[in-house]
Amino acid sequence: MIKNIYNNLFKAVRFGWPFVLIVIIFLRCSESEDVVRPKGEIVAEYNGNYISAEELEKLFGKDWKTKEEKVNDFLRIWAMDKIVAKEAEEVLADSDKDFRKEIESYKNSLLKYKFEQNILDSVLDLEIGTEDIQKYFQENQKNFELKENIVRVRYVKISKKHKKLNKVKYMIQYKDSSSQEKFFDLIKKENIFCEANDSVWHKLEDLKNLIPFKLYNDEHFLRNYAYTEAPDGDDVWIIYFTENRLKKGVAPLEMVEDQIKAILLNQRKQELIQSTENKLYQKAIKNKELKIYVKNK
Repeated sequence: MIKNIYNNLFKAVRFGWPFVLIVIIFLRCSESEDVVRPKGEIVAEYNGNYISAEELEKLFGKDWKTKEEKVNDFLRIWAMDKIVAKEAEEVLADSDKDFRKEIESYKNSLLKYKFEQNILDSVLDLEIGTEDIQKYFQENQKNFELKENIVRVRYVKISKKHKKLNKVKYMIQYKDSSSQEKFFDLIKKENIFCEANDSVWHKLEDLKNLIPFKLYNDEHFLRNYAYTEAPDGDDVWIIYFTENRLKKGVAPLEMVEDQIKAILLNQRKQELIQSTENKLYQKAIKNKELKIYVKNK
């Protein structure tokens, strides 16, 4: 078993677990071992408990002697654990040292958790349908109130002296697929920086941090306008808003779809676990395995 403990500790070290956590795991795991004086060099001992050089090498590597601070911390925590445990063993009454109920409760909690995980892994349907998402969204719109303004936007950065400047200003406002294709052909041909994905929502404040444009009244602008420009040295940003949602309004479904999926999946998990446990409860009553002698008034 001590081999398994060390294997787990090696994994903990490799994955960067905090040093103190590794020490605690080692100490708690070691308590279950039958204490036998290890072979080889003994580095520390207390009340029949030992730490060997071999054990320190397994924990800290062959160069453990160069890691003086960590090794000393480990030995101090190890010693404190053993010293306090010995004192508690001598001072506490037998009733205070009886942890059978706590151990049984902890074991049952672990078994219940593992059982529930097995149920979810084997039975749970992870597929959340579009209809379920839309239904939940419609019934719970008050939970998806926007905290800030969001927009769908197209923008380009172009030289103020570019010969196609006016054409870009006009074409960025395309309304159909044919005009869209011509716009992107022009952008590609002239090698103009452009972002124009009408399916993506952006927070207006994030966009302001990216592009140096100012709106003196965000809500007024978004309600009444769709186009603006922002000079930037020898260049100019051309910005065209295709859609917006103002704060305190309802977030678009596509923006909260993943959140709704997570909510519905968690609900499904809870319902499955509760249903399974209720069936087991009723089965125990039916088979007269469970007997409750207290009568309800």
